[in-house]
Amino acid sequence: MDKVYVIGFMGTGKTAIGRKLSERYDVDELDERFVQEYGQSIADFFAAHGEAGFRARESELLRNSQSQVVITGGGIIERPENRTWMKETGTVIWIDTPFDSIWRRIESDRNRPLVGKYETVKSLYMRRRSVYADSANLRLEGMKSIRELTAEIESVLEEKS
Repeated sequence: MDKVYVIGFMGTGKTAIGRKLSERYDVDELDERFVQEYGQSIADFFAAHGEAGFRARESELLRNSQSQVVITGGGIIERPENRTWMKETGTVIWIDTPFDSIWRRIESDRNRPLVGKYETVKSLYMRRRSVYADSANLRLEGMKSIRELTAEIESVLEEKS
């Protein structure tokens, strides 16, 4: 069975969806696995090794995942080779959430190394938005509940089995 990759900007609910999906499926949440394997937070790793160092290791985790469902970090699409890998090895599902909703969720989260000023984060969101759209096989409306989004992804998984 092909994998299902869940992509989207930080704060779209990918991790919560992954937790729900893990009740029925083998799920790899890449940010959580990063912390387990490298023994430090992503923010600390960013501070020590920069974004490029993090992205290289994130790409390795993506390629080495054995799970049926892969929950990605928001920046996985920054590397063209990651976009190609996901499209060639599975179905890419984009959780598309309006920026202002995301901002309310993440603005005070200091565990996210790229969260800074509103305009800076919005600019990053706007730049990545078209990349998510181009990368995805399926777009899901991110204002739906976690339960609804999980059910939609489960439908995709059931079609693939």
